Amino acid sequence: MDLGLMPKHTLLSDRQAKQELKSLNIDYERLPLISYADAAIQYLIQQGFDVSIGDVVKITRRSDTVGEAFYYRKVVL
Repeated sequence: MDLGLMPKHTLLSDRQAKQELKSLNIDYERLPLISYADAAIQYLIQQGFDVSIGDVVKITRRSDTVGEAFYYRKVVL
């Protein structure tokens, strides 16, 4: 897997997810989805992270306009 092309994916704890989503006024139930079978999720698992269905993943992408942009996804089957 070419990690240079994949944005950084960070598995958030339940507490972190609740805090970040609340501070951004984002509803957990309305989060975009990411498949458990997604290559980025499988990479996290290979790195030793215990990813479960329903977990929240924070995706950090580089942006020319704002430096870093953050996106949140809910893990689904």
